Amino acid sequence: MARDNFIREAIAELISEEISRSDLEKLEKVLDALFAKVGMDIEFTKHFHDRVNDDRNGRDITVQELQVLFAKTYRKHAPDLSKKKDIEAVLKDVQTAINIPFVLKWNSSKKEVELVSKTVMRKKNFKSPDRTYAV
Repeated sequence: MARDNFIREAIAELISEEISRSDLEKLEKVLDALFAKVGMDIEFTKHFHDRVNDDRNGRDITVQELQVLFAKTYRKHAPDLSKKKDIEAVLKDVQTAINIPFVLKWNSSKKEVELVSKTVMRKKNFKSPDRTYAV
């Protein structure tokens, strides 16, 4: 009986792909190292963490999907984004339908542009009045 409960709990944990705050912090460090090459810093807000695990996303958003989205963004848009500040826009992955509204802020003490990811959602046909950077 105890063994059955253990197995059920282990399976439930495997099925749940919930991203922890620690997972996001690790991802942020990896992305910071990449984007530092163009003078940018990546940040995830508390709301981003809350929304990444939201049921409204349909299937779970994974750390790997986020990593791929940001890697594509780096290759395609980093030089342009690193020259901007005080703008709001959206990163959009057309394959996974993941959308990340963000703000770019200039951090004068660190002399870098901060890309603050405000939230995240998996939604096709996401609409925003802000500029979209599609990958």
